[in-house]
Amino acid sequence: MRRPVLVLAAVTLTAAGALTACGSTHAGSTGAKAQPDPQASASISRIQQEAEERRQRELAEADRKFPQVAKACAKASTAVPTPAPTAGSGESGGSNPENPKYAENHAFRQMVLLTDSQRCRGEAHAARITAAAARETPTDEAQGRALMTRLDYPGATLSAAADGVHFTLAVPGSGGCLTGILSGAGRIDVHGAYLEGGCEYPRGGH
Repeated sequence: MRRPVLVLAAVTLTAAGALTACGSTHAGSTGAKAQPDPQASASISRIQQEAEERRQRELAEADRKFPQVAKACAKASTAVPTPAPTAGSGESGGSNPENPKYAENHAFRQMVLLTDSQRCRGEAHAARITAAAARETPTDEAQGRALMTRLDYPGATLSAAADGVHFTLAVPGSGGCLTGILSGAGRIDVHGAYLEGGCEYPRGGH
């Protein structure tokens, strides 16, 4: 009468041992640290190198086209500055305490930090445009387009408004941006590209 009980106990112990062994194997595989893929790392390095080489070619071409700008900014640093903390950008929720996701929702408006070299070139190009606009004072988009084309900025985006001819321009070869007004008493701002791409102020959001 006791033999079936002993057999059942033996089966139970065997099953428990199998489950324990399986569990220990699973835990070991989960804890294993994934090794980096050398081919993927090499591919990323190659892409980064090609992008840097392309950037250097574009900068060299722009410096040949605008030698005065190149000379003025030859010694400017290319190191990216350390970002300073923005007021109200902590965990409390950005500049709007009523909306804890304000900073996250408006991240698309953030701009890339400029290096000293990029800022120098941007300011030098802004000075060229300001001087020419003061002489010609364009009053409509066609006149503004003609001015920017003569200054070798054919890629500028222009629009006419009540206060003058507005423009946005990617600084040739540098990665910086210019935004301003070609007529009236407007100013030209030098800034980095927006995080979502381009020099124009993004209209969308998240």
